[in-house]
Parts: sequence; structure tokens; C-alpha cells
Amino acid sequence: MNKTFKRMLSTAMALVMAVGFGTMGASAASEKAGHADGEYTAKVTMLHESKEQNSMCNVLFDHDADVTINGETAQIRLYAAYPVPSFPDQGKDGTLKNFTVTLDGKQYIAESDITTKPVRTMDETNPAFGVKAGESISTQVLTLTIPTDKLDSLSGTPAPSTAFVNAVMMSNVKLRFKLTDLKGGSNPVEPPATETTEKSMQITADISAPQATYTVTIPETVTMGTLSAETNNVAAYKVEVTAENLGKGYVQVSAPASGALKNGEHELAFANSFGTQKTSVTASFNGEFTVTAADVQSATAGNYTGAANFTIRYFAGK
Repeated sequence: MNKTFKRMLSTAMALVMAVGFGTMGASAASEKAGHADGEYTAKVTMLHESKEQNSMCNVLFDHDADVTINGETAQIRLYAAYPVPSFPDQGKDGTLKNFTVTLDGKQYIAESDITTKPVRTMDETNPAFGVKAGESISTQVLTLTIPTDKLDSLSGTPAPSTAFVNAVMMSNVKLRFKLTDLKGGSNPVEPPATETTEKSMQITADISAPQATYTVTIPETVTMGTLSAETNNVAAYKVEVTAENLGKGYVQVSAPASGALKNGEHELAFANSFGTQKTSVTASFNGEFTVTAADVQSATAGNYTGAANFTIRYFAGK
């Protein structure tokens, strides 16, 4: 028994040590990058491809970016005017597309979000684009994910970048991406609870069953006209059923297989092919009345009339 207990204890210790090493690895990565995990802000500038001046695209950006550092990964969220105020009908699938930054020979492509459209305050004016400093406009979010240890290099040496400007310019543009003035790092941790209690809440809910409705429409009259004594006489008809919310229930319509037409004291037999038919949804049922040529030959001349009875039943589903 003692041996078994010792083995279990050794296994538990090994697991704890493995978890501990994993945590130390993540912390070491953050410390090595020089930035603790948390939320930051930074200043963004889009520079000309080769000249020491801002790119024409720079005015499209809110120059305040949000940065989230989590271990070895940093997410940079950039905000570009969307749509461009002076050109609201252009760039409907994004003001900028395929925004790409190259760091140490590796390309990083930003993920585009044109759905949330956060409102940001611009800090540069360009009348041609309709952008005004201090004015709040909706934006496209471009999320660039890079290694944390590459953040500082963006402030020292702007990174070569490309983007397809999907409004105004309508072309691929080369520029340089600069990120400076990284601030923040707040990552509040809740203090451990000193007391824990649990309470239960009773939840009740009702679902009302939909009202089952149905309508059966049977033709009021079927006229067979002058009957032939040489060939059987057939008259087709339809029975229409409209049904809603029957679920597992159904409507059943049935009729006798035969009947008689009368002319005073004289009778003429007819057959009805309808039988019994059922449905749980809207449907059309077909039937036929038949008077045989042989019966017509032996019948007394005159006008014959009669009726066919239909029985309608509704069976509720369970």
C-alpha cells in the first residue's frame, strides 16, 4: 500500500513541475521581449516608401493603435477610415486590403474586420479625403499579429509594408510602417477569494404549442354530361386539403367505393375510386367517378342525380 502511494505522489509531482516549467517559459519570453503581458497603446505612422515623409495613406489612419501582448505574441490593432468620407461608395469590402508588413524577411498579413466598425477620432485633416482632425468616424480594423520581440524594431526602423488601397487610389501602395510610444501594460489580476458560496436559481419557461388548423375543400358539383353506352364514363375531381401546424397529427378523408344516381324510381350505379387518403401537410387528393357502358345500356333514359359522401377525420399527434 505504501509503495502505491509513493508512485502516485511521484506522478503528481512530475505533473506540477511540468506545468511550472511551462509557465516559466511564457514569463521568460515576455521578459526577454522587454514587455509584460497586458494591454498597451502606441502611435502609428505610415511613411512614404523611400522618402522621409508621411505616405498619402497616413491620413486614412487613426494614429492611436491598440496593442495586446500575450507571451511571445503581440496583436496590433490599426484603425483606418471606413468608408472614406469623401468617397462613401468606394471600398465597400474594405478601405485597405491585404495590408502586409515585412519583418526580418518574413511577411505578416493583417486580418481585416469591416463588420464591427468602431468609431475613432481622427487627428489629421485632408480635405480631399474628407477627413478632419477631431472628427469621429467609423473605421476598418486591421489586426496585425507579430512576435513580441519584434515590437521594438518597429520604432527604430520602420518596416516595409504594402496594401491595396481600395478607395481613391485603387492600386497597390508601398509604404513603411512605424510604431512608437508604446504605453500601458495594465493587466489587472483579481485577488484570490477569501470565501466562496453557491446559490441556486430556479428557471422556468413555457413553450406554447402552435395551433393546428386544417381545411378540406370538396367540389360541390361534378357533372358527367351525357353518358355513353359504348365506353365507360369517367369524371375526375380533386379534394384540396390545407393544413398547418399538425405536427405528427394528420387529416384523413374517405369515401364509399360506390353509390347510385337516381331518376325517380330508377337507379344508375357509379363507382368512386377515392378510397381513404390522409396528410399532415397541405395536399391535393385525386378521385374518379365511373359509370360503366353496360349499366348505361340497361338504364332508362332521363336525368340522373345523386351524391357522394365524404368523411373527414382529424387525428392529433402525440
